[in-house]
Amino acid sequence: MRKKVAAEAMRPEAGDESRLLTIFSAPKAFKGHVGIIQQNAIRSWLSLRPKPKVILFCNEEGAAEALRGVDAELISDVETNSFGTPLLSSMFRQADRLAASDVVAFVSADIILTRRTMDAARIAADWAPQFLLVAQRHDVDVRRLMEFDGPWEERWAAGAVARGKLHSPGAVDLFIYRKGQYEHMPPFAIGRTSYDNWLLWNTVASGIPLIDATSFVTLIHQNHDYLHASKVDVWNGVEARENRKWVKHWTNFYSIAHATWTMGADGKIGPAVGWKYRMARPRQFLSHALRSSRRIRTRLRSWRFARRYGV
Repeated sequence: MRKKVAAEAMRPEAGDESRLLTIFSAPKAFKGHVGIIQQNAIRSWLSLRPKPKVILFCNEEGAAEALRGVDAELISDVETNSFGTPLLSSMFRQADRLAASDVVAFVSADIILTRRTMDAARIAADWAPQFLLVAQRHDVDVRRLMEFDGPWEERWAAGAVARGKLHSPGAVDLFIYRKGQYEHMPPFAIGRTSYDNWLLWNTVASGIPLIDATSFVTLIHQNHDYLHASKVDVWNGVEARENRKWVKHWTNFYSIAHATWTMGADGKIGPAVGWKYRMARPRQFLSHALRSSRRIRTRLRSWRFARRYGV
């Protein structure tokens, strides 16, 4: 059973028709460190040129106050599942309807975007009528509100990325695609895993180019804890299991390494032929085999321990 929460939206500004990109996200409550990094992320998006339209799906108490003066459209009218968790499918449909551009991006609310994001969106849109562009993130520590004036990337972002760590291809925090491309998305609960795997798998299965732009785009992920979800098992709970069923089979849990195309550092798009992509399936099979045999391996270790120590 689904329900809706009350709507609260700010009017978009004039001139939206000239936008290159519409960004939407689903921020959490703007409290503590999470509130700081979300403010950083949103302000980085609004510093991009040409300036994108930003849509924020959030019904958390205090969101309107935290976003006062921020040039974004705040939407709290989102379908939820029986647990009250917002559905990503509802957000994707509404983003299609509210978008001020033909190219749309779903971005995690802790991701700082750099200028090349706009270049990547433009290059991909000129290259193909349909596409999904993704990139690996750089994990960095950010503890305070940052400035996003003209030279901010040169002043502090480059150093932060150099000190940070490139995350594995399994985490996907940026999805740039053509509006209307995922209008039939299953009812995924936000923040309960698997929807990112489905998006990548569905894209490839539909014959749509999946572009890995890691070499071109720099995504800054601001490290954080998960205290906001301490009461919910987001990985193995009921909602997570419900999400996983839409992926249908373990071989469909795609990562960025399953990309079919790459965007190089020079912005040119070519076939994904490197070892990162060639090894995607073998690694997936090995990972599945290890998971499947975990119970047997645990029992074997216990048996060996008992034999060794006579317990």
